[in-house]
Amino acid sequence: MGAAGLCVLLLLLLGVPGRPQPPPEGPPSLCDPRVIERFILEARDAERGAAGCGPHCDLPEPIAVPDPGVNFNLWQSLDAGSRAQEVAAGQAALAAAVLRARELLRDPRVRPSLDRAYGTARSLARLLRGLPAPAPPLPSPPAPLRVRTLPRLLGVLSRFLRGKVRLFLADTCPR
Repeated sequence: MGAAGLCVLLLLLLGVPGRPQPPPEGPPSLCDPRVIERFILEARDAERGAAGCGPHCDLPEPIAVPDPGVNFNLWQSLDAGSRAQEVAAGQAALAAAVLRARELLRDPRVRPSLDRAYGTARSLARLLRGLPAPAPPLPSPPAPLRVRTLPRLLGVLSRFLRGKVRLFLADTCPR
């Protein structure tokens, strides 16, 4: 291969100047079903990983979490703003619960699960803010449940993602 062939190869590999480049991909969107599925998979893995952790996963005090259950009749009767409010309030309550569990459980064996759960809650909040949904009114505090173990806390996070968040996205995201 001569010098001209090498130059052509280099230009192909590095990109030809002046040639239109595809726009860089933007940040991920919750409207991409792969994103919420990834969150759900991570939450399920964390829940399974903590399932048999024993007494070192017991919380010294109960922690308030949102009710992850969905009453489908009630959900269908809510307007878009109320649905957004329900999800935003639940996400905020879950982030606060995971943060409190991180403060209470100092065992290094559970720290990775708590760090991942907190990262999920924070990423979810950031991505929810980027959705084309009506601005929710100030969140009213949901009637909380109380959990006393890390597996239960992670189970609530997983059910919340699979239930209310997934329903909200089905209603909010363009198809």
